[in-house]
Amino acid sequence: MRQMTWMVAVLAAAALAACGGGGGDDSGDDGTGLVPTPPALGATLAADATTLRPLVPGAVWQYSGTNASGGSYENTVSHASATPGVTETGTNTFDTGAGSVHVVAVNGSILQPDPEDVDGDGVADVSNLVELRSPVRVNDQIVAFDERIPNLVPDVDGDGRAEFFDLAIYSRVIGAEDVALEGLPTQSAVRVDHIVIGRVVLSKDGTKLPSVSSTQSIWYAPDLGIVRRRLDAPSDDGLSREVTDERLTGWSGLPG
Repeated sequence: MRQMTWMVAVLAAAALAACGGGGGDDSGDDGTGLVPTPPALGATLAADATTLRPLVPGAVWQYSGTNASGGSYENTVSHASATPGVTETGTNTFDTGAGSVHVVAVNGSILQPDPEDVDGDGVADVSNLVELRSPVRVNDQIVAFDERIPNLVPDVDGDGRAEFFDLAIYSRVIGAEDVALEGLPTQSAVRVDHIVIGRVVLSKDGTKLPSVSSTQSIWYAPDLGIVRRRLDAPSDDGLSREVTDERLTGWSGLPG
């Protein structure tokens, strides 16, 4: 689901609240320096990424989750025909309410083609966001956004100017993992981590405040699709983490 603008706002607020504590990973030479250098590519987990993400009009997946407060919730995801691809609608993904996204398969890749306004300034920053690409290999890393954004953070250093915000959005294939499902067979799935990381940079002297990050881990099972989602995000005060986790409980409408 498209949550970038919301997540950027959370990261910026958490980064400000956590000023003076923690630390960030400044590895990498290009862009903001927030994107780490990927390890060497590993084993091929799927020759065709589209087998991990079936896009089937009329298909429905049910999930049960645990939110950051330890409460339970339900989420139903469905596909409706679009041109091209499908419109994927979730009733309560990560316990945040209803949302939808356009998803397409193009040349062995799964894309979200619609333009995305990452920083909330009314101008599209990302389009054709790659969710999966072929072949799916361990340590494959895809960078969607890696820039320094001006005027996103209110003045905190007292120089009368808004601060900068370094923002990076990237994904990495972690590997094959078993996902235990209540009342269903355990699924062998491919885990991909989708990471958003940001930090405030002071306009007065360029000081980089500690970075904060959010990681959405998604497990994809062949011919079944997403069997688990986990979101590990900072709290609004930037001092703790909030984890939401949902797993597949049933599905209908898939071939076979």
